Amino acid sequence: MRTSRLCARVYLVCKEHRNRGERQEMFEQKRLRQLLEHSTPMARVSSCLSVDWEDRYCVFVNRLGAAPQGQTSRPNSSAPGSGPLAGVGFVVKDSIDVLGFATTNGTAALNNNYPTSDHQLVARLRSMGGICVGKANLDEMSYGWASDNAYYGQVINPTFPEHSPGGSSGGCAAAVAGGAACFAVGEDTVGSVRIPAAFCGLSAYRALCAQPASHEVCPLTSSGYDQLGLIAPSIDDISKLESLIHDYEELPVLAPGELSIAVAANFSLSALAPEVEASMHDAIFKLAGAGATLVMHEVPDSFGSAACALTTIVNYEFLPAFNSYLESRAGEPATLERLLDHRHTLAARRIRSLALPTGRPVQAVYERARLTANQIEQDVVDYFQQTQCQVLIHPTVAINVATSDIHSHASTDPLALARHVSVATCARTIAMNFSMTSPKGLPVGIEMLCAPTIDSKQALAICRTIETIVKD
Repeated sequence: MRTSRLCARVYLVCKEHRNRGERQEMFEQKRLRQLLEHSTPMARVSSCLSVDWEDRYCVFVNRLGAAPQGQTSRPNSSAPGSGPLAGVGFVVKDSIDVLGFATTNGTAALNNNYPTSDHQLVARLRSMGGICVGKANLDEMSYGWASDNAYYGQVINPTFPEHSPGGSSGGCAAAVAGGAACFAVGEDTVGSVRIPAAFCGLSAYRALCAQPASHEVCPLTSSGYDQLGLIAPSIDDISKLESLIHDYEELPVLAPGELSIAVAANFSLSALAPEVEASMHDAIFKLAGAGATLVMHEVPDSFGSAACALTTIVNYEFLPAFNSYLESRAGEPATLERLLDHRHTLAARRIRSLALPTGRPVQAVYERARLTANQIEQDVVDYFQQTQCQVLIHPTVAINVATSDIHSHASTDPLALARHVSVATCARTIAMNFSMTSPKGLPVGIEMLCAPTIDSKQALAICRTIETIVKD
């Protein structure tokens, strides 16, 4: 019955958004820079609060949350009209703390997990007048790539409803693509912001935090591979956000001749879908034609092991990391094992089989995975020293979107989805991506893995320029 209702909803959404021109117009209207430069704060508030709250895409776990009983602090306390983001609506993945909302991590067992403060990034956005319009749907416990949640429904890709939105931050991408928010704050370990952005025709930024706030975000790992990320219509939007968040001057506009881009003949690490290959060739030709320096240089063999190594690390570290998180909350459930008691969702079964003691990788396997990840990190350093390039450009995912039944978790090999995005995670370097439109009209994600020597400000300026050239 549930599947029938979802299929019916998919059909209606498909019918409504069939026209590609309308979809593009929707994106253009939501560009953050345009919104900030061409509207008043009160107009932004009005726009933010007049969003169609029917939520046809199963975007939200909780919308415009209310403080729990006995808690006086209210969400969105910043006065409308104050700050550079005044009235701009954003969503936050429901694994990240936002005052006034429960941090459920996509499971009903944490419906009473109310934080006592905002995550520091959320607090910064709110201090500038931004309005958190809701907590975004996700794969339960962030353990998946399809954003099909047993409690909050299957997230639907607003741009291409017959295709997967990706995960685990699928609700974040769908909220931005569907017009419910101007941007989203997600979390990225195994491509959890980059894959949904690619599938929904958006841009994403995997930032690097010096010290991830482990108890303000539901963790997947304990060794620093979890990082926050932003999803927005373009890297230009993300660069504007970052300049406001970190209070630095607007990023410089680079000339194409200032770009040095590595392209690997052996990258992809798996066979590319024809549309992805065609889009990559188009991007390369545009960059070369604009005057950018392109260096063909094969990537190390170790890159092909990144996804397997990273998923092994996640499966080994998840249990102690999440138990530490639950201990910091001093509530119920007290342990991951207790949280999963009597729960028979797909995610619960997956976690039991992969991350609890009966199926968790043994220590020797985990240590080999860590050695592989460390080798990849060193290989990335060596690669950029050899090429003298600023970024390595490659497809975000070898396929454009998962084209089979969005309700089938066996439709796409998870490791195939994670193969490319896992390299940046293992290397602990900045990565961001933007979307092109393939010859068949589907989005294709183009990822830029940044040299370890480049800081976030430089990385954003470089990648924004690349996006502008390719999408011009």
